[in-house]
Parts: sequence; structure tokens; C-alpha cells
Amino acid sequence: MENQPEKEQKPEQRRQEGIKPYVKYSGMAFQMIGALVLAAFAGRWLDGYMGNDKPWFTIALLLVAVVATMVLTILSINKK
Repeated sequence: MENQPEKEQKPEQRRQEGIKPYVKYSGMAFQMIGALVLAAFAGRWLDGYMGNDKPWFTIALLLVAVVATMVLTILSINKK
């Protein structure tokens, strides 16, 4: 029962097996970069809008983005 023929596998199982690991991990890297860039631009805009002398919003949003992307990366890696 454990060795199912390929024709009995669910379509989503076949799709996940077909994804190469480098594609999966490079996609996660681009997501992380995108989230950080978005957080940096949003933080700079908020700092300018609020008239802050120091980049408090930029720092806060970047820290939130780093933590969020790390959590999502760990969850994605642990997911089968």
C-alpha cells in the first residue's frame, strides 16, 4: 500500500515532486528581497511623511519584514 503506482497519486503530489529544489528556494529568496525592498520604501515614505529626523519607521518595518520572511521560510522548508 505504501508504494503507490504513479497513476494513483494525487495531481498536487505529482506537481510538488516535479518542482526542482533550486526553483523553490530561489523563489523564496526573491520573495524575501521583495519584502525587504517594499518595507524599506514604505518606511522611508512614512519617515518623510511624518517628518522624522531619524528613520524609525524604516528600521521598524525592516525588522518586521525580516522576522516575517524568516518565519515564512522556516514554515515553507518544514512543509512537506
